[in-house]
Amino acid sequence: MTTLVPMNGQTADKVFAAQKYKIDKIAANMFTAVGKLKDKRMVPPTKFPGMSIQKVWDYAFADNTEFLKIYHDKRRETDLVVGTWEYAPDKGSGYRVVTLTTLVDVPRADTPTPLEEAHRFAYCTTPEGKVLLTYHISSQTPDVTAGSTFRTEALAEFTADSVDGECTITFWGNCKKMSMTFAAIQYIAVPRAIREMTAAYKMMVDMILENLCGKDAAAAAEKAPAEAEETPSAGAITESAGGDAGGGEPEQQEMALQGILLLLSLIITVVLVFSLSSLRQLSGFTKAFISDGSTFSASLADKNLSKVLLSQLEPSALLSAAQDAQIQSLRTRWLDQKVTISALESTVNRMWWYECFLTLVVVLMLVKMFVL
Repeated sequence: MTTLVPMNGQTADKVFAAQKYKIDKIAANMFTAVGKLKDKRMVPPTKFPGMSIQKVWDYAFADNTEFLKIYHDKRRETDLVVGTWEYAPDKGSGYRVVTLTTLVDVPRADTPTPLEEAHRFAYCTTPEGKVLLTYHISSQTPDVTAGSTFRTEALAEFTADSVDGECTITFWGNCKKMSMTFAAIQYIAVPRAIREMTAAYKMMVDMILENLCGKDAAAAAEKAPAEAEETPSAGAITESAGGDAGGGEPEQQEMALQGILLLLSLIITVVLVFSLSSLRQLSGFTKAFISDGSTFSASLADKNLSKVLLSQLEPSALLSAAQDAQIQSLRTRWLDQKVTISALESTVNRMWWYECFLTLVVVLMLVKMFVL
């Protein structure tokens, strides 16, 4: 087993920023800064009585451990391939790649799909003289619909008063939408991904605690309230952390902006549907008006003819009276339709605001895609 050595005068962000990756499947842009990852605390601080960071590492996270296989088997995940750690020369940091086939609930329930994980860690001494191991996991499911546009990340912090002191583990998580593609799906996918990650890492912590410290310790951790288990977290003892809520503001603002754009798109669609309906009605009225106009002209000609016939044949007066009644009826209908057509024309003339609104939405989407 490799013995980890904490680095003095360093923080996790500084170590990760300087880390160079020699494996093709891992890159710096796969990870978010540590201080921005604390959108949601998935597993509260959990103490491991009598267990140091090194002991927990050797059992669960070092090379060639049986724990990861047992853990993934319990989650019905297969094809597990755990790469070896690429340790830094000072043994204070490292990285590796893990691949497996998992059951993804988002967006296709219980569908086996490849999962690609990039792992990295940094082991540092805090200004207070304590030790902190930051374990960062970034994963994607590229074979799932829109899976490559999402990135799920987990951040585990192992804290202890000293190298040999008992440690406390806390997990945070985040699911980030990487592009505007399939933007609407994030409102379903992100909450499900967070729930899935929370259940997975809660299971991991419980299994480690039970196997290393016994069932009594695991049961005590289940019953103890999270407030009683609070210990100084990396948000309080590292320079890089920005607090549980602060790091989530950009993500929340981004999701809010995308939600507004989706709402505007929905409004545009509804307005467009009603506009097309109004245009169809206007077309129908126009055709009816043209038809009635032709009938009206024909009726006038018939009226002139009837006057000639009336001078010759007195009984034809009844026919003339009927034609006059028809003309009056058509004139009344024409006046009613004229009012309706005028109202529709006025509505169409006021549609300039719709064009301005649509232009504004397009500009906002372009700014979001190419500037922000």
